[in-house]
Amino acid sequence: MSSMTTNLPNACSTCGSLTNPAFSDHSRSSRVSEMLRCNDPPSDSELSDFQNIAKSGPGRVADLDGKIARAREHLTALIQERNVLEANIGDARTLSSPIRRLPADVLRDIALATIPSPYEVMNSSVLRTGSANSLDSRESPWTLAQVSHRWRSTIVSAPEVWSSMSLVMKHDDKLATVARQMFMTGLRLERSKCLPLTVALSGFSDADISNHPLLFLISTRSSLIRNLRIQTSLISYPAFSWWRGRLDQLYDLTLVDLTPVGSRTQSSGGTKNVIDAFEYAPQLETISLWTVNGFHSSFRFPRNQITHLDLAITDWKDADILGQLSTIMSLRVAYGRSSLAIPESRRVISLPALTSLTLTYQYRRTDPLSPLHPQSDPIFSLLSIPNVTYLWLVYCKGFNVFPTIPVPNVIRALDIEFSAGTDMLAPSLESEDKDMIYKLSTLLESVTNLCDLVISSPSTTPSGSLYDVSLLVSILSRVSVRHLRTLDLRGSTLRLSGIHVDLVEMIRARRQRNSGGRAQIEAVYLRFPLTLDPIYARRWQFLIDGGLKVVYGRPEQ
Repeated sequence: MSSMTTNLPNACSTCGSLTNPAFSDHSRSSRVSEMLRCNDPPSDSELSDFQNIAKSGPGRVADLDGKIARAREHLTALIQERNVLEANIGDARTLSSPIRRLPADVLRDIALATIPSPYEVMNSSVLRTGSANSLDSRESPWTLAQVSHRWRSTIVSAPEVWSSMSLVMKHDDKLATVARQMFMTGLRLERSKCLPLTVALSGFSDADISNHPLLFLISTRSSLIRNLRIQTSLISYPAFSWWRGRLDQLYDLTLVDLTPVGSRTQSSGGTKNVIDAFEYAPQLETISLWTVNGFHSSFRFPRNQITHLDLAITDWKDADILGQLSTIMSLRVAYGRSSLAIPESRRVISLPALTSLTLTYQYRRTDPLSPLHPQSDPIFSLLSIPNVTYLWLVYCKGFNVFPTIPVPNVIRALDIEFSAGTDMLAPSLESEDKDMIYKLSTLLESVTNLCDLVISSPSTTPSGSLYDVSLLVSILSRVSVRHLRTLDLRGSTLRLSGIHVDLVEMIRARRQRNSGGRAQIEAVYLRFPLTLDPIYARRWQFLIDGGLKVVYGRPEQ
């Protein structure tokens, strides 16, 4: 039996909080414990106390039960009030969110930032989103149009959000799938209103999509197509012939042949193989042909208005199409494998209007070379291009050759890019490929009017390899590039701190008045600030104070 005296807490009249009571000891008295361990009778006074407790106890218990019930009710009310307050706070934060107050123009800009741009639709390799199918309802803008009624109204009424689309077609799609594709494509076309369209149509390598209903639906808006990419097997291309004469706004055209290598056959050039859908496209100026041998001979296009061409070459016969392009100003050639020597009997193609040339090497250093493989890229002996001012060399997986550039020439800008993937194949300075260093030096020296030089390499390139920009800077310090005014290294990381010193010394030498007749370098673009000791840091700052323009940061995309 406890000797505790219970005093329940009382609620504060000011704040409602409960005061903590002072409880006495809960343990039994020693006399009660002793008596419970034996059968001895209590004394008369003890018996009287026990009888009084037993008589008054139930009333006291009932009184405590009432207080406990009232305390529980009070606790429940406090918990409910707290829950309501938390819900009100959440509602207030949600309702006051800036997202709910976005102006319509800002919301449209956000929608545009979450969907592939026309450039990305035409170049699927640079897609930022995971889906290349614009009919995927799990992607924007479909998802944004489901947020709220106001968002839906804004997104649906923004034609620029719906005017670029990538459509993937299969020849064996189920009827329900095709019906859904037709419905969603119809929505996109309707919501794009009369804006110029960017459309990418993709099939599979073994699929004939000639009779796919989506082609017929898209053809109803063919007069609005501004940019068109077709990526399917060669057997499907004749289906586009009935678009002939309807492509009034077509400006940029990309054709990709997905025919499996083992199934490729040479085109006979007969009428049934002629692809004339694009022959009467009055605004067509840019064409990209990533196709197979024989395709070019059956392709009809308005040759006198083409100003830019992307061309994949696996055989020099693929270059025959260039002879039809007297007005071309920009050319990109992609080598699918190591190029062969040009036969002596081959006629030189004259492109007097060409000012920009890009050469993309996509083969590996480990590819087997033909015994007839030339020691340099013979493109300049195939083409007469006396007015080229911009040359861009892109090495995607390694390289075997550099182009031999005739002297004199008018090239003023040179861009050398070693893309991701070259680092695993890069030779070291001690390797047998030292002649590549000589060839690169020869290349730089042959561009006698070079003013702007851009060099890019992957960030994973091993230090000291041929693709390490540090080595290229070292080469640059030894060759005579008399007119160089701008050096752009933003696409690369200068790994070796010693090269930072060499770079400072090279620029310092070129900015001195007695620099051997060389022009003063005026601007340098770097990814990061140079790491220099105090002496060279002062020299670098002196160059900057003397008028050298230095810009840090990543290259513009």
